[in-house]
Formats: sequence, C-alpha cells, structure tokens
Amino acid sequence: MGLFKHVTSVCSAGLLMAVCLASSRAAEVDQCVQCHQDPAFRVQNKKLFDYFLQWKGSVHDEAGVSCDDCHGGDPSAPEKGKAHEGVLRPTDEKSRVFFQNIPKTCGECHAEVYGNFVQSRHYQVLMDKEGGPNCVTCHGSLNSEVFLSKPVVKTCSECHNAESGNHPEIVELAERILHRMNVAGMYRKWTTLHYEAAGQPEVMKPTDKLYGEIAKSWHQFDFQETDRDSEALMLELRSLYNAARREERAKASGPGGAKSPAKKTADK
Repeated sequence: MGLFKHVTSVCSAGLLMAVCLASSRAAEVDQCVQCHQDPAFRVQNKKLFDYFLQWKGSVHDEAGVSCDDCHGGDPSAPEKGKAHEGVLRPTDEKSRVFFQNIPKTCGECHAEVYGNFVQSRHYQVLMDKEGGPNCVTCHGSLNSEVFLSKPVVKTCSECHNAESGNHPEIVELAERILHRMNVAGMYRKWTTLHYEAAGQPEVMKPTDKLYGEIAKSWHQFDFQETDRDSEALMLELRSLYNAARREERAKASGPGGAKSPAKKTADK
C-alpha cells in the first residue's frame, strides 16, 4: 500500500460522515446530478459536463459526496434558481471553493489531513501570499488522485525548481520518501498477512502506528523529519519481513510443507 493510498484509506474514515448523511437522503433525487448529467451539456457547456464525468464514479461519488457538499445549494430543488441559491462563484472570497477556503472545505471530511496541513509552510504561503498550493493543486478535486513517487516529481517541480530557486532539492527528497514508503508498504502487507495467520497481529502494531503517523504528517511537509522516520520504519519492516520469511522457510521444510499466508491468499 503506497503512502497516499494509506492517506486515502485514513481519509475514507472521515468520509463515513458524508456516507451516513448521504444514506439518509438516498431516497431523494439529487437534482444537481439529474441536471448536470444531461448529455446536452456536452455541447452547451462542455466544461460543466466534463466536471460531472470527473465526479461520476470517483471516490467522492462512491462516498456519497455530491455537488452541494462542496458548492452549497439545494439538491432537492428541481428549479435552477432555487437549486443554485447560496452557490457563489469560485472567485468570491466567501465561496466554499475559493482557493484559500478549499483546505477548510476539504477538512470537513479530511480532518486529520487538514490538521496537519494548516501547520505547514504551504498553508502559510497560501493564506499570507496567495501563492501557495491547496488540496486541489496536488490531488485534483472531483476525482481526487493519490501520488506515487514518479508523478510527484512533476507536480512539485512546478514550484520547486532551479529556475525559481525555491528549494529545488525538495523534489528529490519527496521522491525518495515516497519510494521508500511504497516499498515499506509492500513489506508491511506481506508481513501483516504472516503475523495474522500466525495469530500474532499485535507484532505489527508499532510499525502500523508509525506508518500511519508518517502518512498523515506528510501534509506538514517537514520532509527532514519524515525522511528520518520513513528510514526508521523501513529498517524495522525489513527486519520483521526477514524474520517472517525465516519462519515461513522453517515451516516449509517441516512435515507437510505449510504454505505461506501470501501463497494461501494467492490460491484463493
């Protein structure tokens, strides 16, 4: 499991609130969706129709987060005027999707990530100088993306490069951390299977805790600390993995040649 895949799973817990709210209105027709999915928009307002296509089937759609959750309005109103009451243009400073307000809006579901982000230099620059990144800068909005090591290079390099002189070394550091965390995630997945099958899931608790803390604190963008923590995590997980492999080989060489948990999973 990659670093941001873990963040996504953590944030999905935050989206449970939205899912519960969505289930309470499941019987209601979402007039926003009914209107904006009209194929006529493909010609009349292609940009708006593309927004709908990006949202449809996304993690937000699956979690029951619809247009009104971010933009406001009344999804129960079939008339355009009533449905759009309270919806402000993104350029309006009072809009929930005004660029400086986006972290707070996203934070209504992604509380832990928001709590870390507001401590970051990125957030300070966003609020003070109006030039820093917000959630959408890196993740998109309707069909949110999670990053592996390679795509992050392009995104970070847009601001952090030799020409701007804005800490270009950050890009290489971020890529190294992400690659390390993704490899650690693979070690963690197999080792977890092993210790669960052995009836010892508690063995993984310390590393699981550290993995989750690193994933969440990433959004503080204190990469020096994250670099140290991720290296320590990698060493610990590799040690656990090697110990688990030795146990599996010992079992395989004994009577019956017991299968490893990873093999059992593959056989199902």
